[in-house]
Amino acid sequence: MKPPPSTRMLFSAVLLVLAGAAVAGGALQTLGETLGHSVQADRLPPYLSSAPPREQPASLSPGFTAPTNAPSAALHGRSNRLFDVDYLLAARQALEKLPALAGHRLTVFHSVHFYEDGRINLDLVDPQQPGHVDSYHFERGRWRKGGPIDPQRFAPTISLQRSTTALANIDFEAVPRVAEALQVQRSALMGTPGEVGHVHVIVRKAGTLVWLPDEVAGDRESAHLSFDAQGTLRRVSRQ
Repeated sequence: MKPPPSTRMLFSAVLLVLAGAAVAGGALQTLGETLGHSVQADRLPPYLSSAPPREQPASLSPGFTAPTNAPSAALHGRSNRLFDVDYLLAARQALEKLPALAGHRLTVFHSVHFYEDGRINLDLVDPQQPGHVDSYHFERGRWRKGGPIDPQRFAPTISLQRSTTALANIDFEAVPRVAEALQVQRSALMGTPGEVGHVHVIVRKAGTLVWLPDEVAGDRESAHLSFDAQGTLRRVSRQ
């Protein structure tokens, strides 16, 4: 007959069984939590997922409009004030309505210069003092009076007697005609033609009007243009 186990041995055996159960239980709990987390994560709706969403290409983002290569309506001369008849006529009317000039016959000395950005520069004989000449400048929709001009410094080829004409004789609608004729020749003779940026009219002897530039230097040949006083193209010769 075997002797009964001692209390110490029984106590040790119980401890070993409990320890093993604890370890096994912990491992099972850890495995269960891991599997459970994976399953729950798979079931989460996208907007609750903790993972950061992938960036969408800009073309797919809500509210994005892909840029187009369509030319702006301001291109092809439309932003070039040399082609804008309404703008030019309005500028002329604004000049005639200036308080110091309104109601007077205005006389231009020597030249009027027009630029693609809308600037206009000219010299006017003072209607109150016919021997005086002053510069006027149109920019950003307004005229301003500039400094005095000494017409004698250009003598004898340019003088008040030889190089003046009434503002009424200068057709501002001629500017687009001259600019267009020049542009046509530039496009025909240049591989990479830029837009015409400057047109001017010169008052020569006896009030004769000459529109310039009257030449286009092309890549292989040049053109000489002849305009009448109204800016109408009369002749083109190439060389």
